[in-house]
Amino acid sequence: MAQNIRRHSVLRERRLAGGARLRDGRQGPCPDDPRNSVGSAQIKKNGVAKSDIRVNAVTGAKVKNASLLAGDFAAGQLPAGPPGAPGARGAQGLQGPAGVVGAVIVKRNALPVGASPSTGTDVGCPAGTKPNGGGASFDPAASDIFLLSSGPYRDADNRFALDGETFDSWRATFGNLDALGTANASVYVICAQT
Repeated sequence: MAQNIRRHSVLRERRLAGGARLRDGRQGPCPDDPRNSVGSAQIKKNGVAKSDIRVNAVTGAKVKNASLLAGDFAAGQLPAGPPGAPGARGAQGLQGPAGVVGAVIVKRNALPVGASPSTGTDVGCPAGTKPNGGGASFDPAASDIFLLSSGPYRDADNRFALDGETFDSWRATFGNLDALGTANASVYVICAQT
């Protein structure tokens, strides 16, 4: 009897020192130990491998509530949470360039062009509007009339506007080589409300 107790004690010391072993040296619980007598304190670190756990041995009932983290689940297994609160208002953006306000109208000046190397006129916008473009035209049936110039005009300087300058009206000049005839021409300005 004393010999059996000594033998069992030696086996228990080996199991506690190097992991649970059977009497024949294989890993496993000692058959003489009571059921569930080997706890986490008796198992060495990393002593239980995935292969030691039976398939489906760990069920939901054996997992402590609130012990798992979101990273323990595969993508799509957890439902999406409720929408978060609206974020803080962002900074105001930069002011954009001034746009066209209100209606856009066209104003026209008609001009009879007689025999002359150069005849011209300009047309401005009514009060409350500003020029935004323009153009010129003439009677296509008159074969001897031609357009000499057409462009934005600065009335105060009595000249066509240069690149980057503002303008007050639209001016066009025509020529007519027909010494006996007069042709009709028109100058247009496009006006936008300010």
